[in-house]
Amino acid sequence: MPSPVGSTQLLRFYIAVAVFSTAFGIMSPAVPLYARLSLYANDWELGILGAVMAVPYVIGSIFFGRVSDRVGRKPLLAGGLILYFFVVYAYMSTADILVFGMLRCLEGIAFSSIWPSAEAFVADRSRAGGLDRQVGYYSVAWSAGYTAGPFLMGAVISVWNLLSAFLLASVLILLGLATILTIRMPQNASSPEYDPQENRDLRSISGVVYIMVIWGFAMLTFYFLFPPYAVSAGVTASMAGYIVGSASGMRTASFLLYERFLKRNSAALGMGLLLLSTLLGWAFPSLFGFLAMAILFGSALGLLYAYALARMLELPSKGAGAGIFEAAIGFGQFFGPVTMGYIGFLLGSGATFLALSVVAAVSLPVALRISLKH
Repeated sequence: MPSPVGSTQLLRFYIAVAVFSTAFGIMSPAVPLYARLSLYANDWELGILGAVMAVPYVIGSIFFGRVSDRVGRKPLLAGGLILYFFVVYAYMSTADILVFGMLRCLEGIAFSSIWPSAEAFVADRSRAGGLDRQVGYYSVAWSAGYTAGPFLMGAVISVWNLLSAFLLASVLILLGLATILTIRMPQNASSPEYDPQENRDLRSISGVVYIMVIWGFAMLTFYFLFPPYAVSAGVTASMAGYIVGSASGMRTASFLLYERFLKRNSAALGMGLLLLSTLLGWAFPSLFGFLAMAILFGSALGLLYAYALARMLELPSKGAGAGIFEAAIGFGQFFGPVTMGYIGFLLGSGATFLALSVVAAVSLPVALRISLKH
């Protein structure tokens, strides 16, 4: 049982995560919209821009996860937030799509420093038990930010412009950073020594790693390619932000329910909802069809994420487990936008989500097997 002081530190950490995740939530639809509206990127170019972030993210997540076991979580959290702050400002002054792509790579480095360190800190504070509960709280914190962010973006650009949304995100990043700096985090949070059991543990969670590859594949395809798709179908840019926010809201709601009601069957249920949601997005390209898609899609993301993260943080090396978890997501994030963007370029934007439903259908047996084992 955490001490009252420790509980206060953990609460402050969750608040910081919610604040800087709100900035990330603003940027998720704002970046592809800026690329489409200001740089005139087509679906294929959007897919490439979505994918290039994932290359440094995959490598960086494994590296920074291990490093955080040695130097502690706070330096990597703070460093990643500082880097992301400068990336946001650079986006606003970029008129060249190649420079935009390089900034996406820096964004991937920033995220690879932030997320494994944050997740490992949650595991550090859950050593006495209750990992699923703390994962649920942490997931609610970051997902609440990603839920509020797109709504804030939509509200801001409906009154001012897209660059105003970038400015708001930069302010929230600084607030999150300031909060992180007030939190006490041990320097050597977990043992970095090699344990032969670790290799056996990694093999045992190979199915979970696969699920997170599919999660990253589907998540970034939706968040990066859906807003331009919705706009091309007649939805306003601000409404596209609200729809993305609805998906994030349902993801948050599923986190609230996960630990108490849905933990056992969440992998299979999540993959089934992913399949249904993407079929809806393809079959009904309208405001109400997109809303229905977002509700089911967000629920699927929440169930799959919470289940997989809790299993990965059960590994002996918390930073390494979190790094592998995020690297799996990054691997999916690379292949998702680039392949789905190319499909959209060749066959039309709607075909992107039909193809995504096929990916979910192929992955459903793996999710069923994982659910039965757990």
